Order: sequence, then C-alpha cells, then structure tokens
Amino acid sequence: MYIAQNEYGTLHKVLLCPPKHLNIDEPINVVAEKYQQGGIDLERAANQHAVYVETLRQQGVEVILAETDSHYKYQLNTRDLGATTPKGIIFGRFLLSNRWGEHRLAEKTFAREGVHVYYKIPAGNFEGGDFVFINEKKVAVGTGIRTDLLGIKCLEVALHDAGLEIIPVDFEEKYLHLDMLFNVIAEKTVVVCREALPDHLLELIEREGFDTIDISEEEAFNHGTNILSLGSKRLISHTKIPHLNEVFTGKGFTVISLEMDELQKSGGGPRCMSFPVHREKT
Repeated sequence: MYIAQNEYGTLHKVLLCPPKHLNIDEPINVVAEKYQQGGIDLERAANQHAVYVETLRQQGVEVILAETDSHYKYQLNTRDLGATTPKGIIFGRFLLSNRWGEHRLAEKTFAREGVHVYYKIPAGNFEGGDFVFINEKKVAVGTGIRTDLLGIKCLEVALHDAGLEIIPVDFEEKYLHLDMLFNVIAEKTVVVCREALPDHLLELIEREGFDTIDISEEEAFNHGTNILSLGSKRLISHTKIPHLNEVFTGKGFTVISLEMDELQKSGGGPRCMSFPVHREKT
C-alpha cells in the first residue's frame, strides 16, 4: 500500500509528468500570465525536467512518468491531482475545465505500475497544491480558489478514520494554492509567508514549536515555499531563490538547487511538479 503521513519522511516513489505539451497560451494562474507573451521553450523545459528526474533517481527516489496527452497543457504540475494520505492516494477534482481528464491519464499510469487509488473526491473541488501536512496528526488544506469547503467535506469523509485533523486555511485567490505560502520541510521546520496567511494557522505552528523560515510575498511568487523534501533534511530547490537556499543550508539542510525557470513559467516549483506516491513514516 502506498501512503504518506508527512512532508518530510524519506520519499520513495513519486509521479512526475514530462512537459511534452506544456503551453501557457491560456494561462491558468498569475505566474503563467506573466510569461504568456514569451511562451515556453519546450526543448529547454524538457532538458530541465530531465535533470529533475535524474536528480531524484540519484537520490534514491523511484520516478514514475505519467502518460501525456496534447489536450492537457499543465500536466507537468502533478501535485494538483490530489494527495497521498495515511489511507492511500486520494484524487481531487479540478476547478478549471482545461485540466479535467488529467486524472484519467494518471490512473492509467498508476494501473500500469500496480498503484491503487484509494478514493476520488465526488463533489466540490480539491487540488493537491492545497494539501500540506503539518505533522502526522494534522493537515492544513487551503481554500484560496482551487479548493472549496465541499471538497474539504468530501476529504473529511475519506479520512474519517485516519486520525488526521483537517484544518481549513483561507487566503487570497491570487496565491492559487496553499503550497505557494506554506510548506513543512522537516519535522519542526516550516517555510511561511506570514503576511498572506490567517492568524489561526500561524498561532498553531507557534504552539507546535516550529522553527519558521519567513518569506516575503515577492519570494512567494518566486516559489520560495515550493520546494520538495526528500527526507533526512535533503531538499530539491531551485536557482530563483538563492538567498533562501543559503538560509536552508545554514539550518543544516542539504540543498540541491536546480535550474527550473522554464518549467516554472507554468506556475509551479519542485513541489508542484511532483506527486508523492509513497513517503516513509518517521
């Protein structure tokens, strides 16, 4: 059974999708809007993604590559498919119609790999970029624009016996997903954009004794929180946040900083581009 209960245990298996059909002519977020006029250099994007895949494999992570289709321009950001939980993989429901159908292709890929989907959200909207484990008992779920309260209610039904408290977190629509503002990168370390988050979440992480790495709104839109923990204080980061990479290193993390700027024009960083299939319980 493939499960995850945190954001920082050793990552064993992950779903990625090559940017074969990546196109931002119809932007679905404010980041893509920024780069719409220049478009995407697909060859450069493919090369950057290939380096990402190889880096993960070198770090001992098994990489599954999703089946692609020209209808789906934003498949690169596999995180949005849903979440892997203590009960198994949960598929969400996309808000935007141009992403409907991505789950079908992901499920075909999973079936080929012998990976089972535990639950599919039947109503409302829920996207995986809004799902961030705080610890193994609590998870924050964003309600900015892409996930709604009905989607969260369905998530609660799916996880009713998992011993996991779901904490809704509201924020301004412009930030798209919670993982643009908040990411737990070790058992007691969190990257957070305070100015964009509600007091109840900030007070919770203070009570839980987290060491906080604060970022500005500008850093948030440069994917300052959108990094991927591999476990054992190893991070996949990117070259757009050199100052933060120094901060992570200063706090004892091993930081692997990749050039991903072409890929990031779609609106995501390393976390958005990865769907953890199995992550070790600490």
